[in-house]
Amino acid sequence: MVEKINETLMENSGRLVGVEFVVIHNDAGYMTPTEYIEWLRYREKSLGIAHYYCNRDTIVRVVDTYNIAYHTGDWWSNIRSIGYEICESMKATDEEFLQNEDITLMQATEDLLYYGLPITADTVRLHHEFVPTSCPHRSLALHGGTTESVKDYFITRMTELAELGSTVEEMLATIGNWTEENDDMSNNEETSPGEEKPSTEKTNEEIADEVILGLWGNGEERKQRLEEDGYDYDAIQEIVNIKLSE
Repeated sequence: MVEKINETLMENSGRLVGVEFVVIHNDAGYMTPTEYIEWLRYREKSLGIAHYYCNRDTIVRVVDTYNIAYHTGDWWSNIRSIGYEICESMKATDEEFLQNEDITLMQATEDLLYYGLPITADTVRLHHEFVPTSCPHRSLALHGGTTESVKDYFITRMTELAELGSTVEEMLATIGNWTEENDDMSNNEETSPGEEKPSTEKTNEEIADEVILGLWGNGEERKQRLEEDGYDYDAIQEIVNIKLSE
């Protein structure tokens, strides 16, 4: 289970004019979210502080989501947004970073839903949309290298996550329950000696449900894994898109 830590480190920054969008960052660092707490505690806040610091194990909130954080380097966007740092972008493996990214997107999805905002290109923003920066550098490297490709990936994944629940806890519970059910089914299946299981035992509809749960990964990883197991990626993704638009 992912641990949530709320430790407010800045209270006098003023209120947001409203939550209009979320901004996703990569930290360009090596620290975990809990390590950021002490580092930020004594650091001059005007040098930069986001609302959240996240990895696959921990979500740390250091600024209340109704208050201003100094995370974009641009006042107009700072007073209208919630900022999220995906941690360990300089040390995590690709697999670990994608997990860190997924937890961050869960929290961003929870906050958009809480504030009654849709998941769109207007509400899901990247740091470099507001100031000249390479941030989010690791997400760019993993998801196509352009603003549009990264935002498309984030929006697709966040839309999938919103189908699983309205909070991080609900999303993780849904994924956990589905995984347990599939493990139980796999353990109960028997194969006769010499009998090989067909590579595609499930329908495209069933696989589409698993894709929405995140069990097949995301982006190119999802495509590769589905095709390696003998599934039609395009057909399954079409079903996913239909399910998410219902």
